[in-house]
Amino acid sequence: MVSVLRFGAVLALGLSLIQPVLADDEDAGRRIEEVVVYGERVESTVSDTSVSITAMDAEFLSDMGIQGPNEMMNFIPATTRTDWDVKIRGIGRNFRGLGGDPGVGTYYNGIYSSDFGIASTESGLYDMERIEVLRGPQGTLYGRNSIGGVINYVTKKPNHDEREAEVRLIVGQYSTHELYGMTTGPITEDLAYRFNAVKRKRDFAVPGHAGAEGGEDINDQNFVLSLDYNVNDNMTAFLRFNERRSLRVGNFGSGGNAITEEGPCIGTYPITSPGQCDPRWRVNRDTNYYAPGLRQVDQDYADKYGLVGPGNPNGVFPYTHPVGGATMYGAYNRPGVDSTNKWPFMPSQCYMNADCASYRVGDAEAPDVKAFTNDSADEEFDQQATSLVFDWDISDTLSLRYLGNYSWFDYWFNRDNDFSNGHTSDIDDTVTEDVESRSHELRVFWQAGERWTATSGLYYFDERRDQHYSIRERAGQGRTINPALYGTPEHPDWLKDAQAVVGWVMPDCKLAYRDRPLGTIAEGGYGDFSCGGNPGGEMYSHYNDMGAMYEQRNDVQTVNKAFYTQGDLQLTDELSVTLGVRYSKDARWGVERRGGYSEILPGSWLPWAIVQAMDGSEVDGDGNPITEDQIYALSPLAAMNVAIGAAYPSGDADFPLTYKCDLNAVECDRPVRLEGIPISWGSQTPGEYKQDGEWSYRVNFNFEPTPETLIYMGATTSYRAGGWNMGGPENRAAIDTTGDGAADTNFLLEYTEENLTAFEIGYKGTHLDGRLQVNVSAYTYDYTDYQDQVEKWEDSSNDFSIGNLTLPDGGPVAAPGGRGPVSVVENIPSAVNKGLEFDFLFLATDNFTIGANGSYTDSTYNAPYTFFNEADPRYPRDVFGGDLQENPCNAAPELKELYCLEVNGYELQGIPQEKFTVWGNYSWPMETGMLTWYMAWAFTGDYSTHPFNRPWDIVPERDRLDTRITYEEETGQWEASLFVDNVLDKTYIRSSDMDARRTGYGGNWPQRVVSLYPRYIGAEFTYRFVD
Repeated sequence: MVSVLRFGAVLALGLSLIQPVLADDEDAGRRIEEVVVYGERVESTVSDTSVSITAMDAEFLSDMGIQGPNEMMNFIPATTRTDWDVKIRGIGRNFRGLGGDPGVGTYYNGIYSSDFGIASTESGLYDMERIEVLRGPQGTLYGRNSIGGVINYVTKKPNHDEREAEVRLIVGQYSTHELYGMTTGPITEDLAYRFNAVKRKRDFAVPGHAGAEGGEDINDQNFVLSLDYNVNDNMTAFLRFNERRSLRVGNFGSGGNAITEEGPCIGTYPITSPGQCDPRWRVNRDTNYYAPGLRQVDQDYADKYGLVGPGNPNGVFPYTHPVGGATMYGAYNRPGVDSTNKWPFMPSQCYMNADCASYRVGDAEAPDVKAFTNDSADEEFDQQATSLVFDWDISDTLSLRYLGNYSWFDYWFNRDNDFSNGHTSDIDDTVTEDVESRSHELRVFWQAGERWTATSGLYYFDERRDQHYSIRERAGQGRTINPALYGTPEHPDWLKDAQAVVGWVMPDCKLAYRDRPLGTIAEGGYGDFSCGGNPGGEMYSHYNDMGAMYEQRNDVQTVNKAFYTQGDLQLTDELSVTLGVRYSKDARWGVERRGGYSEILPGSWLPWAIVQAMDGSEVDGDGNPITEDQIYALSPLAAMNVAIGAAYPSGDADFPLTYKCDLNAVECDRPVRLEGIPISWGSQTPGEYKQDGEWSYRVNFNFEPTPETLIYMGATTSYRAGGWNMGGPENRAAIDTTGDGAADTNFLLEYTEENLTAFEIGYKGTHLDGRLQVNVSAYTYDYTDYQDQVEKWEDSSNDFSIGNLTLPDGGPVAAPGGRGPVSVVENIPSAVNKGLEFDFLFLATDNFTIGANGSYTDSTYNAPYTFFNEADPRYPRDVFGGDLQENPCNAAPELKELYCLEVNGYELQGIPQEKFTVWGNYSWPMETGMLTWYMAWAFTGDYSTHPFNRPWDIVPERDRLDTRITYEEETGQWEASLFVDNVLDKTYIRSSDMDARRTGYGGNWPQRVVSLYPRYIGAEFTYRFVD
């Protein structure tokens, strides 16, 4: 209700300005200068285009200080930024993986660009003619990945009439110095050029912690040369080259990241906000635990050890079961005794780490973000692109346009993922990526008679993407650096001998995944995961350091072919109909190569097998013989650690191991393993996606009762191609190719295309003598096979293939478990989205202008579908859920209710219900020029980044106030500005999640946030030279 009232208040402001429309003078001329757009692939104005469109011209971009996507989002209804690209009306990308597509098409001068991040930040949007944002599916004209809409960046063209030049300088906080330059003019009577160069440098806006480098800096340069050639009176050619290089130090790949809190959440149910968690245990950073996760303990243990607190890490966490009210106790997992069930099975980065403890970032609603990068977070890319647009006006009723493009970029980043400088564990990752794409498009603009005009075209796109990704543990007592040992000094092969008892014999090393036949299922092997060196002879880390625990190399080729036609039929002077159709065919080929370190949880048979393999030489740290009874008293994991010499039986039932090395030691030749038997593995998995072909349609009725008014309504279909989420933990399946009943070949799991049917009605009008422009639209979307990243339970794993095991008496032994929760991309059968949007522009006086836009969106899953809620500090499954190897959806109702969530009716992720912006400017004429004050206030409502809507998935509502004052000299030759972005210095966030892959791979429920930019004060000066 509150969100509806907020939206209504802003909408009422607009409606109040519309009341005088009844008194309009119909003969009055327009005063608002319309922005010419190319949204329908032909030139028209925003008011004459029968789709929801936002256009920002060069003057608006400069006046509002828009230099990238974060600022741009404030002026577009129903549009939000994600870690990877952008969402329009909630349609974007819910996952990041090769073999998939975004939902919003990014275009540069009408040519498709596969990377929003590069296009949206080029040159700080300098020398831009305009930006066009089309909201809603644009499948018939734009096709590829435009199911949510299109963002088209249109650059300025060369000047054929006169020479001109411009320089711009921006200075400000964080040692900002940005230099922009442009020159343009005729070369010959028919040939003109435009050249611009940009160099941007800004130091860290997010300070470093404990002397580490900060984050969120800018170090970017770009050079662009454009040539415009009038071949003859009927032909023109526009050629554009650009070369860009960006090197950012101390960044995380997606902005200023922080962990705001971690630990169990204990409170009075229902717990709907982080503030309800007891601050004794849900803390900023937890330095008490070593092995991730909790275990269930009983009342006797709780009475004996008390509550967890300072100096008492062996205590308990007192939970109250939300169903039934029973008191349940959890305690930290005992290293090497209790299964962590959390890959990559490494210790906590914050264990006994005072620096980690002092890493204070505040709370999720207003984090005092600090970067903790270990000086190993960098991001760099080189990009080159060449495009050609050729126009030929054959006759008054027929013209052709060719658009061709070649683009290449090389990208890498190093990212410190654990946000600490811990020596017990230090995890970071690296991506290197090479992308090459080509596209060709031929459009025909034609007219038949007086009432029919149309655009038809052929399209071809080909992209090849080669990505290397690695995750490294550069500490961890050498767990992934040094070769693993499988016995004690006295009995060097004790564990191997125990496995041989049950017939489990594995090769020494099987990591060489580049040499494995395509589709072969990985085998676990012994030894250092890197087999005594770098896997395959290569390391993908920029620093070429050791310790990689996981690597993948993905090669993907994507091809799209299409033809389309869209035309307008004038039925009467006031009524027309738009008809469009597009046929598109997608194909994708890929190979996923993976390898890494893992640990296999031993079965209950292992203590028995270890006893059978004893030869009498086994002794503890004091030289006393290890007995059979001591081994039988241990858990399988604890017995295994004894068999590899990492620990000895302690005789204490509560804490049954004594460790060979101090847990906090920097180095250890026999570190305790936290999950199971250390192995290496590798595989190659092919994938092929071929679509039969997809048709998209559009029917739109356009009614223009007056030249200043347009009413439209229509229906559109669109789609997004299917694919794979390469590199995910369970995004492949095994099949039987030999007919013997055994799975022997892997292939990439495929998700299918997503389809959308959209209905929209809209009004566009110019009133009050041309001083007021109002646009309003309402829409409803019906999705079929909605693509989403889901958490589900997997009963078996295809990462490892281990032969059948038998006991000496012939009884079967279950192979080590590979089951558990996984995150995969699948199609949800149905979803719905409804919304209302408006924007208006009002020239209140000759000196005062006000504008506003807003949106209200209601979106939900609309089909039965079960998600598995694995990571929730309110309901730790280790404490509540019984056997972690069993599917909780098959458990008792009180457990199923907590972990198996039916999402039918839940909100779609990443979509704020309400979003609006109000902006204005006031000018004071002066004798020598004009002084103008600009101000913009933007509000974005809260939204969830995950279908569960856990408190830690919610991005809180936020607002932002920006202001600028500009003096322009009367001839326009120079201007100077002072500006303040984020005037109130509110440090809000645009992303929040509890994704272990993004938060240091911990099992202690860390919340990761991505902050928006803090207050930024600066000055800008522009000088223009004209012949």
